[in-house]
Amino acid sequence: MRDFEFTMDMCHKLAAAAEQAQKELGVSITMSVADRYGALRYCFRFGDAILPSLEISQNKAYTAAVLGQSTGEFGKIAQAGAEAFGINVTFPKLVIFGGGFPLRVAGETVGGLGISGGSVAEDEAVAERVLEVFRVLADG
Repeated sequence: MRDFEFTMDMCHKLAAAAEQAQKELGVSITMSVADRYGALRYCFRFGDAILPSLEISQNKAYTAAVLGQSTGEFGKIAQAGAEAFGINVTFPKLVIFGGGFPLRVAGETVGGLGISGGSVAEDEAVAERVLEVFRVLADG
């Protein structure tokens, strides 16, 4: 999938899904999309999402893209006593709590999604709605 490209239209559709989900949950979030290299392709802050959510969502998207796994899963190996404990101190851009998910096409990671601004559960609920739309768009 080296030829996969995030278009502005696709990112707008993902943002529309995030906007609807965050409204339904009653939480303001920021959504970021990164390409396979973790480079930011799209970022939008909805409503009055907390300002740190801008950077956190971008870092979640980065982490998911470059590691090819969710930030929640990655966080399990970064906890005290685990094999990658302290990696987020060594490399602060890596996020070790939920809200970041790899974006995959045909099993290959083509990017990352980062949602931030709510609780981890709220961020992940918004992300799941966005992931559903991404799967439809990527398959179409």
